[in-house]
Amino acid sequence: MRLVDLHCDWLRQYADETTQHLGPPGPALSSRLGRLDGYLLGTSLAVLACTYRPGPEAGASATTADSWSALGLMLARYESEFAGRLIRDPADVALWRSSSPGGMCWGVLEVAGFDGLVRGPDDLDRLPDLFRRGVRVFQPVAASGGALGGSSEPGDDRGLTELGRAFLDRLAALDPAGDESPRPILDLAGLSARATAETLQWYDEVSPPRPENRRRPLLVVSHGRGGYRDLADAASAQALGLAELRARGVPIGLTPGLPGCETADELKALIDAIAAVPFEGRPGFEGIAIGADLLGVERAIPGLDSARGLARWIEATFDRETSAVLVARNARRLLLRSAGLAES
Repeated sequence: MRLVDLHCDWLRQYADETTQHLGPPGPALSSRLGRLDGYLLGTSLAVLACTYRPGPEAGASATTADSWSALGLMLARYESEFAGRLIRDPADVALWRSSSPGGMCWGVLEVAGFDGLVRGPDDLDRLPDLFRRGVRVFQPVAASGGALGGSSEPGDDRGLTELGRAFLDRLAALDPAGDESPRPILDLAGLSARATAETLQWYDEVSPPRPENRRRPLLVVSHGRGGYRDLADAASAQALGLAELRARGVPIGLTPGLPGCETADELKALIDAIAAVPFEGRPGFEGIAIGADLLGVERAIPGLDSARGLARWIEATFDRETSAVLVARNARRLLLRSAGLAES
């Protein structure tokens, strides 16, 4: 089986070519590049993250316009590298399904963290253009200090800001009526526990389905660099809102490695612990996927430091049906729903 990956910061491997929007590579990133060896053949579909990181030459004079221009360059690079292999709508899904089973990986575009992009209400006017361009996954917060809300970084326990709530409202407005229309995915990865709880409250109460727009954005926690190992502890799971996420049918992408899970045994225990929490009322492995974040993990688990390694470990650890849902089916269902399809 080939992995369907909920988070790959693919462009970071080119940080030594341009620091304008990717930032300097540094020795840590250089040592991780081998994790992407064979990725395009070991993965059938991946969420391709555009993570804006201003380089040092941007300095204090960098403007919001500069940030959005840099994002445009990142999107253009993905559109070039994955030409004809980006999934945005049902027609693209049909092409993906008709392509060779052993062919190159396809992608779904994500803006992973609007921290350096949205600094005022006017910036929200750019969201519809991103959606029209093919961005399907929107992660509001990726680091501390942003204007939208608190992050999962230590010490940043803020909730949503007023601008953050306005961001969510604008995102909800992107979702057109019609069961076969593409729809946005709201990625909760990177949010503080408080901001996550307030986002779920917004989802339930502030933005109910409207007659002219019957669907809310889809939800996901695409990946996580820290804290997931604590989900196996009941008190920590309650603090992180695991039961609330699972009850609402929110897929969770697990990221093997440190910070996160230290060993394969820890990852196995974590998967089993999450499966014991009902997903839309049903206990089991539904809604659990992989957000590998291969370039973001500080220290990978030996043998689980590649797309193929992850898939092989899951197949060797779980039965065939469970392996299928963990490796691909859960993540694939979410991404195809975003493209305008429902998959059983």
